[in-house]
Amino acid sequence: MERRLSPRGDAARAALVETAERLFAERGIEGVSLRDVSAAAGQRNHSAAQYHFGSRDGLVAAVIEARMSIIDERRRGRLAALRAEGRDDDLRSLVEALVVPTVEVVHETDGWYARFLSRVRWEPGAWQALVTLPDAGSFVDTISGIDRAIRPLPAPIRRHRLDALTTLFVGTLAGWEGAPDRGERRLPVDQLHAEIVSASVAVLTLDVAPVGPTRQRTMARSSA
Repeated sequence: MERRLSPRGDAARAALVETAERLFAERGIEGVSLRDVSAAAGQRNHSAAQYHFGSRDGLVAAVIEARMSIIDERRRGRLAALRAEGRDDDLRSLVEALVVPTVEVVHETDGWYARFLSRVRWEPGAWQALVTLPDAGSFVDTISGIDRAIRPLPAPIRRHRLDALTTLFVGTLAGWEGAPDRGERRLPVDQLHAEIVSASVAVLTLDVAPVGPTRQRTMARSSA
């Protein structure tokens, strides 16, 4: 049976999600308990987070969904436009579809979401929860499109490049989001888009580094 929340319940749930985003960003996923979130959100009942979300994994999913639903809608719009224009195999356009909607939402909310994602990035269980959520469908589709666009590269190299892309994207955005807390100035958001996209395309299209004897000969020539 679906649980119906009162307006007060809706407000409490929203406060718990917002508080969890901040605490997970500050302490890491494993460093925060449901009771921590309930207390920090000002809930008299310290079991409130457990009541609304069931488990820490459920709360992590709720934080992701609170932002990802908007990101997913915007990204799907970009992908649809690329298909309509016959440009759904264009690497830079696909990277823009991946990056720009997330940057926009992080900029608009001005909270902790990018730093939360940077924690999720290195928590295998939390990252798996992210990529399997329905609202992450456009993320998975875009990554698959990027993978096809760099298909001339060997499969192990493609996997490495896609991993590097995600790390670069999430890490750079988290650093930008947290800059004011460190007393640093931020790049304008449009410039941030361009910087992340250009750096990502550069990483994805690098020549494959030589290995084995070829690399040794290259190193010997460079040191001569």
